[in-house]
Amino acid sequence: MTTARETAVQPWRSPMLDSLPGIAHAVTRRVPGMGKADGNVGFGAPRDSDDAWSMRQQWCHAAGVAPEWLVTLGQIHGADVHLVTAADAGKGAAPGSPQIGLGDALITNVPGPVLMTLHADCQPILLVDPARRVHAPAVAVVHAGWRGAAANAVGATLDAMRAAFGTNPCDVRAALGPAIGVCCYEVGEDVATAWRRVAGSDAGAALHVCGDRYRFSLAAANALLLSRSGVRDASIETSTICTRCQTDDWFSHRGQGRNTGRFGATIAVTSAGAPA
Repeated sequence: MTTARETAVQPWRSPMLDSLPGIAHAVTRRVPGMGKADGNVGFGAPRDSDDAWSMRQQWCHAAGVAPEWLVTLGQIHGADVHLVTAADAGKGAAPGSPQIGLGDALITNVPGPVLMTLHADCQPILLVDPARRVHAPAVAVVHAGWRGAAANAVGATLDAMRAAFGTNPCDVRAALGPAIGVCCYEVGEDVATAWRRVAGSDAGAALHVCGDRYRFSLAAANALLLSRSGVRDASIETSTICTRCQTDDWFSHRGQGRNTGRFGATIAVTSAGAPA
């Protein structure tokens, strides 16, 4: 039974994805006083895993999805993509449940499984192919910090969706969720070198010189990679929220330290939907 507290919880949603039938999506937030750790859905130490599971349940109820059908990864800041089937629903959902595997992106086109990645400054990316080539919309969630951008995690995810579902990137809607902003993301030469390797002459779209350091825009980097892969610029929606600036509402590794909590990005196919 959903409590009054659960119905009062308001996850972040993409206005663009909200307009699409057949899917449910949400990004959890930091809510001071919610549970033992402000709504943290991560199981990582020094976390109380029972409380984290309670938070996952509350956020999922607010999003209209089943917490017992969550599917999670052991995230490694790379570009490995997992295809999720109906049989995978629940992998990594509750404490002690084995995750689907190691990687940073999940894709599916079957109703049921609720794909989730965890974040604390790294960018959550939600992808939807509403064209319904294989019975239902296809969806994906991607965890992409600077390493994910340098590995072109979004490009790898779109390639996997094309192979599994026949997805044409020009049909895809992409929502870039809250992440650390260029205002707060100071990086060194290692990040600059890795990004230049993948972005080439377009590196300046996301990398800005700041003395002997740089400022890096995850949103600009991931938007560039999506566009290069064939997603239309008009179909890319970018949140303006900086998780480092707004630590009252978001967990931030840069702002709160390595033991900070995690917010979750979720997406699921709810029905066959309708062609867009």
